[in-house]
Amino acid sequence: MDAPETLKRVWCGLVQARLLGLRLATADPRYRKLQVNAESVEHQLARDLGTSAALAGEPLALPTGAPTPLPLDQLQEAVDALVEFSRTARRTMLAAAPSATQWDDERVLRHDSKVIGELGAAWLGQRTSYRVDR
Repeated sequence: MDAPETLKRVWCGLVQARLLGLRLATADPRYRKLQVNAESVEHQLARDLGTSAALAGEPLALPTGAPTPLPLDQLQEAVDALVEFSRTARRTMLAAAPSATQWDDERVLRHDSKVIGELGAAWLGQRTSYRVDR
């Protein structure tokens, strides 16, 4: 897959991950803190993806609100899916980076492959906080 297509797919996956995370946080308060940590990473990724040549000029807005909660028996499966998305996106971004013909695409693919890895870590509870509380 080429660099622009990879960036577009990562964006689409990020939007879906965001929606799934919101549904998790709505379903069970234990997941709210993880969602808040993941949210900071999601916003960083959205900002960075918007600086790529492939997505320049695209309106990259993450979903907000409180969607329908997930059924309780699907919560762990949802976390597993978010972690797997993070791992797969990271590998795909690194694989596509050398094929980038635009510097801004290569920069985002290389740098944000690390950031998207943090998304999985946030959902695993391995990062205590990305948020600055005032």
